[in-house]
Amino acid sequence: MLLHPEESVRRSAYAVLEGEDVPESSRGPGVLYLTSHRLVFEAPASRGLVRDLLDGRENQTVLDVSLTEVRNAGVRRGRLGRARLVLEIGHDRPAFDVLEPEVWAGAIAQARRSRPPPGRPATLVVERQVVKVRCRFCGTLGDEVPGRCPSCGAAL
Repeated sequence: MLLHPEESVRRSAYAVLEGEDVPESSRGPGVLYLTSHRLVFEAPASRGLVRDLLDGRENQTVLDVSLTEVRNAGVRRGRLGRARLVLEIGHDRPAFDVLEPEVWAGAIAQARRSRPPPGRPATLVVERQVVKVRCRFCGTLGDEVPGRCPSCGAAL
């Protein structure tokens, strides 16, 4: 997984992607990452047992979504089995079998709160210092940037 500038990984854990609206080819084990900007789920690409043993396993990104797109992160408890981390992303509701789903839901909520609201541009402050230099020929003060005296034209 490549990180964007000023992005850091907050949590990562082994997880299993589940859900009714998740395609069958995307379901399965992988690694779930929570960064300061997004949620990423990477699963090993299935290339066959022999190729995996010889070349190593490659990962494919199954889910890469910005934290602003995550509407809700909650925990669903089934009658049997363990609790699942459920995300609401648009109309999709992927579920992850991960250790400590309550902690993950809290970490996602905290990461969403710490993000600046969308649409608010970051302020950029440009500080420029003007340096005045006295001409050694006529004594007039001139800017250092042009490199010439505004009065007599001599090099500063």
